[in-house]
Parts: sequence; structure tokens; C-alpha cells
Amino acid sequence: MTTTWTNGYQTEVNYTYGYYRDLSPNFQKFCLLLNGIDSPDFQENQNHCELGFGQGVSINIHATSNQASFYGTDFNPAHAAHANQLAEQSKVEHYFYDDSFEELLNRQDLPMFDSISLHGIWSWISHENQHIILKFIRQFLKPNGIVYISYNCVTGWAANMPIRELFHSHFKFNSKSTNPLQKVNEALSFSEDLLKQNPIFAQRNPNAVQKVADLKQQNPNYLIHEYLNQDWQCFSFQQVVRILDEIKLSYAGSTDLNTHLDSINFSQEHQNFLNAIEHPIFKEQCRDYFANTQFRRDLFIRGKNNLTPLQVQERLRKTAFVLLTAKEKLPHSINGLLGTFNLIEDIYTPIGNKFAEENYRPITIAELEQSFPELNYAQILNALVILSHLGLAQPCQTLEPNNEIMQQSHRLNHYLLEQASFHQNYNVLISPITGIGIPADHFQQLFYRAHFIDGLESATEFADYVQNVISQLNWLVLDSEGKTVSDREKSLEVIQAKAQFFLDSKKLQIAKQLRLFN
Repeated sequence: MTTTWTNGYQTEVNYTYGYYRDLSPNFQKFCLLLNGIDSPDFQENQNHCELGFGQGVSINIHATSNQASFYGTDFNPAHAAHANQLAEQSKVEHYFYDDSFEELLNRQDLPMFDSISLHGIWSWISHENQHIILKFIRQFLKPNGIVYISYNCVTGWAANMPIRELFHSHFKFNSKSTNPLQKVNEALSFSEDLLKQNPIFAQRNPNAVQKVADLKQQNPNYLIHEYLNQDWQCFSFQQVVRILDEIKLSYAGSTDLNTHLDSINFSQEHQNFLNAIEHPIFKEQCRDYFANTQFRRDLFIRGKNNLTPLQVQERLRKTAFVLLTAKEKLPHSINGLLGTFNLIEDIYTPIGNKFAEENYRPITIAELEQSFPELNYAQILNALVILSHLGLAQPCQTLEPNNEIMQQSHRLNHYLLEQASFHQNYNVLISPITGIGIPADHFQQLFYRAHFIDGLESATEFADYVQNVISQLNWLVLDSEGKTVSDREKSLEVIQAKAQFFLDSKKLQIAKQLRLFN
């Protein structure tokens, strides 16, 4: 039943439990530094705010692993309840509300914020709520404060917006079911059937059929919140720049590290064309046409102070990085818009070797420069940016987190591992070293638990342990071809192979360096 407090937003089905590193203050700070922009140093008295935090996984990861205070709201009370439940497990001080944006704006107990982040919601909310958010930022963001905003981009969506309209219209007007998840399936099936009739739209937009096929592979809960709200809008980059300029915000870069990898995404001719554009905003707008950008993840700042190239180098040289996998498991290639490119062995092999020799402890760019005089600063930085883009490395926020942060992180990590016995909602753990969530799928979480909580060591023991868990859940594993495995011995073989890969990837060794557990 629709109620007035929903304001056109889908609340019948709860959102997914995803984690987004773009919301991490440390990751945002790193991205700003890559763009040569100064940002406040980390301080104990900093305050950060997330608007529309969903299930609250990201805000809890960041609140738990940072000394700052975190505030946020999501007006779905089930989401807010879940976010507070997680915070109670870590025992972190928290201020997570189920306020509407207007209610939050009118609160009298909020501090000024060092950052305000909103992931995706800008495209899903009404013009009225957008206006309220702008007033909130204007009122509560500190000078030099950061705003992270992500949104659907019109360049990548232009051809598929009619698909969304068809999908949404069937969901709203033509579905026979009262179950929202069933309504999603019916809307997708109808959209697919319509396009199979090969109407002129499909003839002139041949990618439309594939778009519907791609949507059918998505989590229905995600589709409801992403596509089926009453309000759904796409924006061009310059539109967002113009809107935020009115509240004194300047564009400061992207949290998408792929934007630093032009050589694998744009031909030299395209790069030359873009580099000839003098105005930075217009240049960024034009990039979206070359990349067919569908979703932008932008950083804005109130009062932009640019660093000199030498200042940027000095700060980045002092930045420590952690490697999240064994040197033997590093990839040999990377995919870009132009295809697949080999990673230069003479750069990545010594870097991987150095991390392995140092037992995968955090290492700074300066240390890597000293160890390998044949590699220059730019080569090392580019390699670490690529590894961070691939999710195989992270910049550190501190090498010596205080005891309170350590204990909070360990408590929440243990809770997440316990929950792996009941579901696979969470695919992340907390590192107080990086302040950025550490990817950990369901199997990996169970392997961590088998070792750090139950003291098991071998892949065989891990396989038995995990098999018992999934048997209680009545789940079956998938083999290499994606087929379910019902035979227990075969299932154990599949799990043991995963466990051996986990051990060979030095995940336990790296977990200790990341201070994931006691």
C-alpha cells in the first residue's frame, strides 16, 4: 500500500546490501589528491553525512573504521533499523535516522559536515527533494567540505530511456500481481515480448533487446529501487555542475579511477581531440560522449584549492598502499573500452615481489622508488592506480589505528562472519588501516571464520567446514560450468579448490596486515 511518507519512492521491497567504496572519506581524499586538489587532513573531530544510506552497510563500514563521527538518514524505517542494528554490533557512536530529507534539514542537533555523500539517489528523487538536499548542503557543509554525488548520465542512457519507461509503465499500470518482485518479472517478460515483435523502435535501437536481457540478470530488489520509483531522471555532467555551482561547489574529479586510464579507453586521436579542449567542464562533458558514460560518480568541493604538481607528488609518495592478493595472483592484463591490454611485467613483477618480501605490509610509493631505481614515480603510481581500480590494492589512511577503532572493526567483522551462517547479504569486511571496505564473498567469509575463529588451517578442513554450513542452509555449490552440484564428494572438491585458491592468494596473511581480526 502506498503511503504519503514514501513520496513516490519504492518502499515495498528493501534495497540490496551493497558496499560502495566511493563513500569512504579516505578513498574520496585519495581521488582528490590524484586530481591535484587539497582536502582537509583526517581529524578526530570531523563529521561526515550520507543521505539515503540504504541498508547502511557502507556508512557502518566507514563509521567503524574512522575516528570521525558519521550521520545519515534513509527514510525507509526498515533500512534505518538495519543500519542501527549493525552499529550496535560494532558499538560505534552513530547518528542514523529515518528522517525525510526535509526533516533532516530542520533538525537542530546537526554539526557542520566535512563531507556529504549521496550515492545514486539524485536520479531517483523528486525535484522538491533535490531542492531540499541543495539547501541542506548549503547550510551544513563546511568550507573546503566535500560532496560526493552519483547519478544516471544522459549520454549513456539516451538510447535506453524508452526501455525504462516501458518497464516502469507495465509495472505501474499493467501488472496483474500484487507481489512487487513478481511485477518486476512480468514487466521484464512483457518488455522482452514487445521487442521480439521487432517494432521500428527495436529496428532503430538494436541494443534494446540486449538491455532487457541484461536487466533480467539483475537482482529484482535492485531493479525496483533503480528503475521503478515515481521519479527517475538522467542528467548531463554540465547540468549537475551548474546546479551545484549555485551553492558554491566546484567540480573536483571523479571516484571512478578508470578516468585516469585514458590510454586503454581512448585512441590517441580521441585523446588529442579532448586535450585540445581548453575549458575543463566542457572537456569533461565531451569525455562522456567518447565513453558513452551511463553512471557518473563525481566529487565537488566548497572552495577548491589546487596543489602544485610537486605538492601532489610529495603527498602521494608518502601514501602507503596495501595489496589485497598474492603476487602470483596479480592479473597480466586489463580491459578498457579499446580492448584488452597487457600489464607491463617489468613494472608489476617487482612491485608484487616487494609486497611479498615484506609479508604484504603497507608500502609507500617512496619505498618502492628506493627499491627499484629503474622504475620512476609515474610508473609506480600508474600501476597502483590500476591495481586500486581493479580492487586489488587500496591506499591506507593510517598505519597505527587506535585501540578503539581496532576493537570496533573487529566486533563488526566477527558479526559479519557469524551472519555468513544464515545468508550471503554481506560481501565486505572492515580494515581500520584503509578505512575502505575489503571485498569478501560468502565463501571467503566462511574461510576467514574457519581460520580466525575456529582455528582451522588446511583447504580440506575449510571445505568440510563450509560444506556443513551450506548443507544446513540447503544450498548447493556451482561447478566451473555454473551447474549445481548435489553430490557431496563433488561439492567438497569444488569448495576445496576455492579454499586452496584462497590460501594461495595469501588472504590470511594479508588479513593480518589489514588488522581484520584480533
